[in-house]
Amino acid sequence: METQAIFPIAYFGSVKYFQDLVKFQGIALEYMEHFPKQTFRNRAVILTSQGAHILTVPLEKPSGSKTATKDVLVSYQQNWPLVHWKALKTSYASAPYFEHYASDIEKLLFKKHRFLVDFNLDITRFLMETWQLPTNFDFTESYEFSYPEDFRSMDYENLAMNGVYSQVQFGNTTFHPAASSLDLLFCEGPMGRNLII
Repeated sequence: METQAIFPIAYFGSVKYFQDLVKFQGIALEYMEHFPKQTFRNRAVILTSQGAHILTVPLEKPSGSKTATKDVLVSYQQNWPLVHWKALKTSYASAPYFEHYASDIEKLLFKKHRFLVDFNLDITRFLMETWQLPTNFDFTESYEFSYPEDFRSMDYENLAMNGVYSQVQFGNTTFHPAASSLDLLFCEGPMGRNLII
C-alpha cells in the first residue's frame, strides 16, 4: 500500500486531527486494529455552558476486545442520535453557521449506519468536502504494528490545535483547543478551512 500516513477513524474528529490529515497527500484509515477503549473513534468533544462535554456513540463489539475496528457496530438500543442532536442545538444554535449546516449534520446523525467505520467515513468525507481539503484516503487491509507516519495512538481529545478562532462563549473567554471539528464548522463555516490548511 503506497500511503504516506496511517490515521484512526474519528467521530467528528478534532481540528488538530484534520490539521494532521492535510499534511499528507494520501492517508490510510486504520480498519484492522483491535478497537481501543475510550477513544475519539466514537467520541467527540463539544463546548457547552458547563464546559467541554463528550458525546459518545454506543457500540457493539461482536468479538469483544478482539473486535477489529471494521467490525464494530453502532448500537441503537438508546436514542443517542437525538441526545447528540439536542446537545448540539443547545450548544451551537447561536453560532454564526449553525443554521447553514444544521440539516446536513442532522442527516448524518440520524442516518442509521450499521458499522462505525461507515458512519465515521461519511462524517469525514462531509467535512473534507465542506472545507475542500485536498487529502485522498484509503483503508488498511491488514494490521501492522507500526508505520513510518503513524497517528493511530495520538490523543486527539487532548491535543491542542494550531491557531485559534472565535468560539461560542458561555460567559467566559476560555479557548478550548481540543474541541471537535463541529465547533469550528458552526463557528467559522467555510472559513474554517483557513485554520486547517
